[in-house]
Amino acid sequence: MKRTQKPVRKCHSCGLNLGDRCGRFANPHDMWRHGKCPGFQNEEMLREYLAEEEKKQENLSRTKRKAVMKQRGTSPHYRGVSPPGNSVH
Repeated sequence: MKRTQKPVRKCHSCGLNLGDRCGRFANPHDMWRHGKCPGFQNEEMLREYLAEEEKKQENLSRTKRKAVMKQRGTSPHYRGVSPPGNSVH
């Protein structure tokens, strides 16, 4: 049988079902092999998954870099020419 990351039909109403893959298990098909999947409708696993994803979203260096670049974009150049995108016509 072909192994795939894609959730099976039984995973339809599960919060870990991301459409093209399962949020918790690498091979959801095997989880259903011996009865009900341990992650199906499991609120604790869903909370853990969402907490992990939230931590991944926090990229402090990226947010700092964006803030610096936003500030630099508003300051005038040494020749008095406005930066691109800030020109006043």
